[in-house]
Amino acid sequence: MKRLLDFDPLTGISEYFEATDTGFVVHTHQDVEPWIEANKQRQNLGRDTWRKQGDWRLEATIPIGIQYKWLTQYGIDVWNPDHRKAVIKKLNDPEWRYLKCAEVVI
Repeated sequence: MKRLLDFDPLTGISEYFEATDTGFVVHTHQDVEPWIEANKQRQNLGRDTWRKQGDWRLEATIPIGIQYKWLTQYGIDVWNPDHRKAVIKKLNDPEWRYLKCAEVVI
């Protein structure tokens, strides 16, 4: 049975403790739905609204849980400048389209 250890309302990350036959496991979970829904709303504003933001515009929001998944499963560190091409490739992949703030190719 899992027991809640901590919840961070800012990030939506919960940590759970679970006893196992061989010891214990700490599970981490993040509800990314608020980020996804906010990005869908931004995308619905259209490309023109996104372009009017000027030279500095929000292209994507990648929740911490997704950043961790990319790091552990694909070896992509979103904060590493050397991984920029891999991050852009992921963001342009249809599977991850709702991480982008506009329906554009980055």
